[in-house]
Amino acid sequence: MISYRYHSRALRRSASAIAFAAVALATSAQAQIEPQGAVATTQEATGEDAGAGDVVVTGRRAALQAADERKRRSETIVDSIVADDAGKLPDNSITEVLQRVSGVSIVRFAALGDPDHYSVQGSGVQVRGLTGVASRLNGREIFSANNGRAILWSDVTPELMAAVDVYKASTADLIEGGTGGQIDLRTKMPFDFNGDWHVAGTGELSLGDMANKADPMGSVLVTKSFDTGIGRIGVLADVAYSQFSSLSQFIRTEPYFKTRIDSKDYYIPGGFTYGDEAFQYRRYGIYGAVQWAPSDSLTFTGSFFQSRYKSKSSDYGAQVSSQTLSVDPATSEFDENGLLLKTNSLFNRDTGTFLPSSGQVNSSGNKGYVTSNTVTRDYSLSFVWAPDDGPLTIKGALQRVDSRQIYDRIDIFREIGFGQGFGMDLTGDLPRITVGPSTQASFADPSNYFWSASMPHNEDNKGRLDTAQVDAEYKFDDSFFRSVKIGGRAAKRTERDFANGYNWTALGRGWNGDPQLTYVNAAPGDTSYHAFNDFFRGETTLPGNLMFASEALASRYNRDRTGLVQSPPAGFCGPATIADPNNPGATISNPQWSNCSSSGALPAGSGYGGASGIRPVRFVLPDDRVDNQTRNLAAYALVRFGPQGDAPGISGNVGVRVVNITNEGSGYIRQNGTTFIRNGATATLTNDAVPRSGKAEFTRVLPSINLEFAPTDRSKIRAGYNITLDLPTFNALRASGTVGVATTPASTPGGLPNFTNFTTETGNPLLKPTMSNNFDLSFEYYLKPGTSFHIAPFYKRLTDLPIFSLTQRQVNIVFSDGSTELANIAASDYSNATKAATVKGVEVGGRFFLDMLPGWLSGFGFEGNYTFIDSKNPGDLYRDINGVIKNDAPLVGLSKHNFNATLLYERNPISFRVAYSWRSRYLQSTNSNGTNPTYNYFTAANTSTPIQIALPVYGDNYGSLDAGVRFKVTENFSFGIQGTNLTAATQRTLMGGYPGGTLIGRSWFQADRRISTGINLSF
Repeated sequence: MISYRYHSRALRRSASAIAFAAVALATSAQAQIEPQGAVATTQEATGEDAGAGDVVVTGRRAALQAADERKRRSETIVDSIVADDAGKLPDNSITEVLQRVSGVSIVRFAALGDPDHYSVQGSGVQVRGLTGVASRLNGREIFSANNGRAILWSDVTPELMAAVDVYKASTADLIEGGTGGQIDLRTKMPFDFNGDWHVAGTGELSLGDMANKADPMGSVLVTKSFDTGIGRIGVLADVAYSQFSSLSQFIRTEPYFKTRIDSKDYYIPGGFTYGDEAFQYRRYGIYGAVQWAPSDSLTFTGSFFQSRYKSKSSDYGAQVSSQTLSVDPATSEFDENGLLLKTNSLFNRDTGTFLPSSGQVNSSGNKGYVTSNTVTRDYSLSFVWAPDDGPLTIKGALQRVDSRQIYDRIDIFREIGFGQGFGMDLTGDLPRITVGPSTQASFADPSNYFWSASMPHNEDNKGRLDTAQVDAEYKFDDSFFRSVKIGGRAAKRTERDFANGYNWTALGRGWNGDPQLTYVNAAPGDTSYHAFNDFFRGETTLPGNLMFASEALASRYNRDRTGLVQSPPAGFCGPATIADPNNPGATISNPQWSNCSSSGALPAGSGYGGASGIRPVRFVLPDDRVDNQTRNLAAYALVRFGPQGDAPGISGNVGVRVVNITNEGSGYIRQNGTTFIRNGATATLTNDAVPRSGKAEFTRVLPSINLEFAPTDRSKIRAGYNITLDLPTFNALRASGTVGVATTPASTPGGLPNFTNFTTETGNPLLKPTMSNNFDLSFEYYLKPGTSFHIAPFYKRLTDLPIFSLTQRQVNIVFSDGSTELANIAASDYSNATKAATVKGVEVGGRFFLDMLPGWLSGFGFEGNYTFIDSKNPGDLYRDINGVIKNDAPLVGLSKHNFNATLLYERNPISFRVAYSWRSRYLQSTNSNGTNPTYNYFTAANTSTPIQIALPVYGDNYGSLDAGVRFKVTENFSFGIQGTNLTAATQRTLMGGYPGGTLIGRSWFQADRRISTGINLSF
């Protein structure tokens, strides 16, 4: 349970005051606060006869009622989650909170487009299937400096939140952004409380069953208001700390390449990867607010919000990756389309003879180590002037957001033979990988492990946002037109990103100037065995435990690998050549130079070779830097209308927002120096960086109209139309990129790789904003407090979506001999889709309690929602396994079916729930790493055709079960226990682009079950 805790005494003292506040605050679509309880009669709350009159319903049920009231009173379609009377949001993270909302789903990966890295608590959020979701803090923009536009939800400290609002439709006075919607995180303010000293705190401890680490969490809130000679002054301070440790395990298959065997085509996987990742974050939250009301009509507010997110991860992976694997069809099983299901031996084939290769299948492996530190700070000043006896209200705000992210990663690779072949069984729920007894025994011998390569990646990003806005509203008495509101906003967002790429370079390999070292040569503590304990809880088979570079070695060289790649001591492996005993005066290669095991262990602190291939440390090259800037100028006018008092009729608002946007970026295109064999001759690309920049300006008109009609005091019908926009991410807009060459392995050991094709990967600073025309309907029914139902169909038409796909571009290639070539090359870059995408669907949801039952049974209730979404996105392209371009993929991130079901029990002193969330398959990417190579399809020995592919990757159906219970011992003390991922669900990804529309397994992930317990105190 991640939560903040407080219980305002004012809520207990005056039920009528709370009811009035609930109505008044909910009328504003951008209200910053939500009442922490809701009022109901005893009969409504418990099903018992009313006795002493009205009472305050507390706990989670009160929060549900407050959220319903906000939805009912809003000007547009909004769903809310409100903290309960102990200050508790119902889940462990903001993403987990959001996944319970109707129409909202989360991504259980590091990001969309990165299906190979799992995120236990989830990362991205989609509203109604769309990834264009704007992040707000108290109605104002907030972000993380991560090349994107929104905040990283994992960065947010949920203990500091009073409520979370999800806007699914727009009004003209909302900040532009969010084709899917906006998510507003609302914090507490001093004047929310009754003015007395109020102190609240919590302490929790959680444990994952795989990570097996105890994680503490704590938070403290203090607030007080004072009546002074210059007016009322309120202060509030809130601090929070949480730690989270997890262990996730994964298996991944390579693409199934088309392979000709005995005059017939089969589809054979190019290998596998398996491993695990231990992850831990520490999150520090600080929030403070000061409010000053010099008079009843004027209030000034200043606030400071900081969320610091520090994480580290340690991962181990073993991999076989080859485009020349083959099988014996007589001893293998295939499906009706020729895709491999099971074999006892996948072996390397000699493409010159089509016979099994005499060499071993080589397995690479890596030890990865990552640290990151993200800090986001928001400084805001605002005022509200609203005289009680006047029609005019004026609001204004100044805001600055600073965000910085530092990210450091290193991978240290090694190689080991996997024998003449290995078995794969793909017929079950999980792949099974097997090797023979002799190969398994070889894993215990350090001399069989060869130091291979190292690859660092470092980022240092800074972002800043400065905004100023003012709003004025004039209200009319006794008129159908209730008010006119106008306003304007100016914003400047900048981001400076440093990134030094992924500088894969060989360690000492014999052929590159340093001897080939093995794990026998490892200095003490630089290698270790890694046991993949209870892998997937014992449900699959692995070849065995393996040796890797140690975590101590990786962490030592995470930010600067200079020492890692130093040559071993002079003479440690002897000379590179020795005298030929059979040919006086001649020399031969020293056998120790290609396998230095006989020299024993290196002294502590020694390097493993390869310094000649590394680039300078940190950010020193011009193309390490990318700059982006966005300027926004916006003005709007909004008219609210409707019959006065309780008179029937249609009410709502109509308005227009005009936005002027300027995007500007600068960077470099880097051509990577590479030497390779092309058409039988050696060729080398120059290593060079060419400046690049771009600027684009756009003006967009964003109309909106929201209508509502209340047939009864318990029902409401809404209809709306609006146009929203999304700006491309800074990653998509970046002016930087790379030009390189795709190759296949050398024909002889230590030889140069063979040319396949030139490649480029870039951003596009001239991208247009994405526009969405949105049509919404909603029918809402509020039978009584805590009981509600809604059905909401919607339709969206999106134009100019940014598409990252594989295309062809003409690029000038520069060779080291001074010659150039204008080549038509494979390009992975961003462009605006030339065809519109459409999204249509419907949300259905509701909640009820069994108030009609006697006694304790009346505390049971049920909450559930279901969302159906269908999409077409003909502007997105992928290439199937035959290289054929197709455009039949759905919209990225969109699941056709989403549902949540929660069993509730709310009756003092117990609050209990069991919640299940599920989403169906959704597209992750049409161009993700590992599924977009060029492979050679051999129709006969020595006869091949290169095929460029970019397979779509999908996240498969996934559901998780969570449960929690809280016991309220006194008005000031409660304790609880919560469990997440109780069914230990497995998340799969799937690859498309195969015959018959077959989707085949790409990866499988499994992570901790988790239990937490905590106490809440307030006084």
